[in-house]
Amino acid sequence: MEIRINNSVNFGRLLKPSEEADYASVLERAKAKAGNRGKTILIAPSSSLPQADINNTGVGNLASNEGFFDFVKKYWGINEIQLLPTGQYHEHHGHYPMYSGTSMDLGNHMIDIKSHIPDEDFREIVNANKIKDKVNFFNVVDMNSAQEKALRKLYKNMPDREEFNKFKLENHSRLEAKGLFRALRTIYGSANYHKWDDIDKNLFLLEPEKRDKRIKEIYKLQGEEIDFYFYKQFLAEKDLKKAKENLNSKGLKLNADFICGFSYDEVWSHPKAFTPNASIGWGLPALNFDNPEAEKLLREKTEFYAKRFDGFRVDAGWTYINQPQNSSQYKYYDDKILNIIEDEVKKVKGKNYDLKNLMYEFSADPKQFNIYSGNSLKPYIANRVQIRTSDHLSNNWGSNRAFLDRNWNPANFIIGAANHDSNRIKPNEKQAKVLSKILKIPEKKLTDEKEFIRAKLAEPAGAYNNMIFFRDALALEDTNSKIPVDYKEYYENLLKNKDGYNPMDALEKTFKAKGLDKEEPELYKKIVKYRKILDSQEKQIHPIIKLGAGIVCLGILAYGIFKYTKQEKQKNYNFTSNSQHI
Repeated sequence: MEIRINNSVNFGRLLKPSEEADYASVLERAKAKAGNRGKTILIAPSSSLPQADINNTGVGNLASNEGFFDFVKKYWGINEIQLLPTGQYHEHHGHYPMYSGTSMDLGNHMIDIKSHIPDEDFREIVNANKIKDKVNFFNVVDMNSAQEKALRKLYKNMPDREEFNKFKLENHSRLEAKGLFRALRTIYGSANYHKWDDIDKNLFLLEPEKRDKRIKEIYKLQGEEIDFYFYKQFLAEKDLKKAKENLNSKGLKLNADFICGFSYDEVWSHPKAFTPNASIGWGLPALNFDNPEAEKLLREKTEFYAKRFDGFRVDAGWTYINQPQNSSQYKYYDDKILNIIEDEVKKVKGKNYDLKNLMYEFSADPKQFNIYSGNSLKPYIANRVQIRTSDHLSNNWGSNRAFLDRNWNPANFIIGAANHDSNRIKPNEKQAKVLSKILKIPEKKLTDEKEFIRAKLAEPAGAYNNMIFFRDALALEDTNSKIPVDYKEYYENLLKNKDGYNPMDALEKTFKAKGLDKEEPELYKKIVKYRKILDSQEKQIHPIIKLGAGIVCLGILAYGIFKYTKQEKQKNYNFTSNSQHI
C-alpha cells in the first residue's frame, strides 16, 4: 500500500520575524513603483482603539496603543494617522455623535485615565462598562459616568498642582469661557443657553464692567466646577502630547479633524463672529466675515490644531469658500478664508512648514461649490491637497485614473475607497464595470462580494496619496466598533476568509493593471509571495505533518543504527570464531 502525504496543506500565518525586513522593503518599493510616494493614511477614531478586557473602559485611547500602530505601519505601510474629532462630545438622543463636539478643546475620551489613578479606582471604571465590543461613551464622557467620578476624586487629591497651575495660566484666555459655560450649565440644568436669564445668555455682549462683575459671581457659585474643567483639559493635553511624541518617534504623523462647526459654548462666547439665522448646513452656525470677530475666532481655532497636531483635515472645506449670509443667500470668498487658515498655521509652525499637511474636503454638490473654471480646476483648488473617495465611482470620476485623466497633480489629492462619511462597501454593478476596466479583472469575478470589496480597496493603491478607513481595513460593522484586542489573530483570520485589507493583494492587482508585473518581475514575484502568505495560500507543511516526518526520520535513523550495530556484532562474532578455529 502506498501512503501519500500532502505537503502543501494551507495553514495561514502572519509574518515570521525573519521575513519582516524583506516584507517592509518589498512593501516600500512596490508602493513607490505603483505611484504611492506620498501619504498612506489610516483614518481611525481613537475611541475605537483596542482595549484588553482588564482595561476596557468603553473608550480606547491613543496613549495606550503603541502596539497597534506598530502593526499597521508594518503590515499596511501606514505613515500617517488621521483622527476623527477630538473635542468634547455631547449627548444627543441617546448617542454621542462625534461631529457634535467642541472645536477648540479636548474631550474626556482623550484622557489616558489608567495612567493617572490608582488601580482600584480604574477597576471601578472597567467594571462599570457593560459594553465590550462597541464604543461606550456613556462610561467615559457622561457627567455621571464612572470615569467622571474617578476624575473628580483625582482632582480632590491633585498630585501635580504646580504643573496644573502653570497650564491654567497659559491657557486661561482660551478656556475660561468654556469653563464658565459648564458652570452655568450646572446652575440652570441645561446646555441650551437660550433658556438662561438674559444676563447670562448675553454675557459676552455685556459691557466689560458688567461682564466682569457677573463672571466673579459665577466663580463664587461654581469656581470648583470651572477649575475641574481646566484640570480635565490639563490631563487630556498632557496625554495627547505624549501619544503624539510616541507616534512621531515611530515615523508616524498625527493629524486632527478640523471640524467645520462650532459648539454651543463657542457660539455663546463669540456672538459677534456669527451670522444670525444662517447655517453652513447640518444646523451649524455660519461665520460672519464682515465682522473682524469671525477672523479672530477662526485664527484661534486654527492655532489650537496647529499647536497640537502635525497636520489636519479641513472638514467640509467648501464651507470656507461659500459662506451663507442668511437662509438663502451666499457670499463667495474664493480662497480668502483658506488663506487665513494657512497664514495662521505658518505663524505657529514656521514659514517653512509644508502646507501639503493640510488636507481639504472639497467633495461638495456643485450647487454649493463649483471646483471648476472651464475644464480645469480653479487654481486655488488645484494647488491644495484635496480629499477624495470612490463612493461615486464612474468612468470619469472617483478613481485615481479618472483624476489623473483630468490632469490633476497627483501630489495634490488623496483618494480612498471610503471614509467616515461613507456607507459600508457593497457590490455595485456599475462600479464593478469601472473596476474591471481599471484593474483588468474579469467583470464576472467582481460579482462576488469579497472580490468586489478587495477591488475597491485596491484601486487607490497606485495613487500618490491614499487612505483607508479602519472599518474597511478590518471588516468591522461600523464606526462605533472596537478593534479587537487580539487584532493580530483577528486580522489573520480575516485574511484567511478573504476579508479585510491585504496591501499585497492591492499591489498585485495594481502591478498587473499597469503592466508592472512584466517590468519588475522579481519585485512582482515577491508581492505575490507575501500576498499568499497573508491570504493563507502559501504552500507549507502542517506542523503535525512536520512532527510526523520528524518521527519517521528518527525511526529510520534508529533502525539504521540498530542494523549497523547488529552487523558489527556479527562480524566480531565471526572473527572470534575463526580465530579460535585457527
